Amino acid sequence: MRLLISTGSWSMFIGRSHPLLVHLPIGILIIAFILTLLARREKWRHLRSALPTVLLAAALSAIFSCITGYLLSLDGGYEEKLLQTHKYLGIGVAVISILLYLLERNHQRFPRLQLPAALLMVLLLSAAGHYGGSLTHGDDYLTQAMPAPLKKLSGIQGPVNTVAYTNIGDARLYEDLVQPVLANRCYGCHNEQKLKGGLRLESIALIRKGGEHGPVLKDSLPEESELFKRLLLPEEDEHRMPPKGKPSVTPQELELLHWWIATGAPAGKTVKELDKTPRIMAVLEGMQPATPLDKQEFVPDESVSAGSADKIAALEAKGLKVMPVGTGSHYLMIDGINAAGFSDRDISLLTGLKEQLIWVDLSGTAITDSAFAVLGQLKKLTRLDLRRTAIKGNGMGALNNCRELRYLNLAGTAVTPEGFLALQQNKKLQQVYVYEAGIAPATLRQLQQALPKLKIDTGGYRLQQLASDTMIYHKVSS
Repeated sequence: MRLLISTGSWSMFIGRSHPLLVHLPIGILIIAFILTLLARREKWRHLRSALPTVLLAAALSAIFSCITGYLLSLDGGYEEKLLQTHKYLGIGVAVISILLYLLERNHQRFPRLQLPAALLMVLLLSAAGHYGGSLTHGDDYLTQAMPAPLKKLSGIQGPVNTVAYTNIGDARLYEDLVQPVLANRCYGCHNEQKLKGGLRLESIALIRKGGEHGPVLKDSLPEESELFKRLLLPEEDEHRMPPKGKPSVTPQELELLHWWIATGAPAGKTVKELDKTPRIMAVLEGMQPATPLDKQEFVPDESVSAGSADKIAALEAKGLKVMPVGTGSHYLMIDGINAAGFSDRDISLLTGLKEQLIWVDLSGTAITDSAFAVLGQLKKLTRLDLRRTAIKGNGMGALNNCRELRYLNLAGTAVTPEGFLALQQNKKLQQVYVYEAGIAPATLRQLQQALPKLKIDTGGYRLQQLASDTMIYHKVSS
């Protein structure tokens, strides 16, 4: 038993040297081909003396490559038809290498056979290399990185990168979000042509089928599912997925896969149909497709100069995310999703970019009513999100200076009726969100009457303007 184990270990070790050894005959045979062509000229005829040694080295290295390749194939995990094709082409390269060596030793007897044999060797070598690469990386490994002009010239259809949804809530969890992650990170080793561990991942049915070591999914138990557990292993671990040297799964992708398995690994379910944790909500928010700038609301038509890099850096140092609202635009948006400590002490930093800031999201930060004095200086502000902050509305009248303000989110705040009604002077205001803000219907009605075109969303119910003073709430279907 000990001898068998030892023999098996040596076979595996020698087999795994194949990727190292296989490049030797490739390089040597290419050199031999070049020497063969040059030696046909009188000027380079002296190079022929090197050919027997070069061809002998090529033949021996090709034979050793075949042996190690065979031992590597015993590990399994490869598509059988593709493997057999590569194997026989590799044997063909070894045979033609030996033949070239024998022809060179007897070149005076068979002078006309050397060049055709050398050309055949190049063809076999190219084909064997192509199929070997397909076994290791997949048959589209080269074409994936091919530049667009070359793809067009070759008639290769590039991948379609358009997102199938415009709102993240309408995205199908598996089909639109999880499957692309698996395609980018896992299909290279787990597909029809390369069955590492006997596992294919191109569909839910194949995922549930599992591989040589059994199922890789345990519904609703990510930490007990091999598909997820192996993503968490150290890079040096041989069982880690993806393996060392290949792009790792990002933290956002990891959260997405965890959520998918935790919800039962469903198919056909949209994001809005499933229960969400605060962590996955943060991930999903970042996956919301950007609207093309020419189709975005609340973006001024006039151009503006670029904001100061130092001012942007100062805000980012406080944890705010600062970015352009669209490609080629100098207008900026800020997001405080990772800046819970951003407070009234820091709010004055916004004035350094008051010409460029149009979308400001300070939800969840530590600001209070003192921030309104600074926010009122952002004259081009069109969107303001103050959800889950400690504001109460004292000083909210300063927002009347923001003549372009169209969107305001006060959900989860304790804004007072006086503060809320101070918005009556914002004539361009179109949307106000007050879910869990505790604002009385009479106050809502009063602002609605002052701003007839305003849509007030109270979370699941939308206030609608009627001909009379009586206000009725209509439930919005989710």
